[in-house]
Amino acid sequence: MSRESGDRYHCDSCGAELVYEKPCPCGDNMVHSEICCGKQMTKIEGRTSGPSRSTISDY
Repeated sequence: MSRESGDRYHCDSCGAELVYEKPCPCGDNMVHSEICCGKQMTKIEGRTSGPSRSTISDY
């Protein structure tokens, strides 16, 4: 599956987030993976902006 602008992924281990700012030009037949901390990141559904959790406690 290709990646669209705004697609978001979250690392359950460290809390990092990846956001696609531009659509991926690869076709649907190309294998994609978003890896962080050695594991596949989790796709966040329905979010288009802002962090998926509070980041105040990280500082």
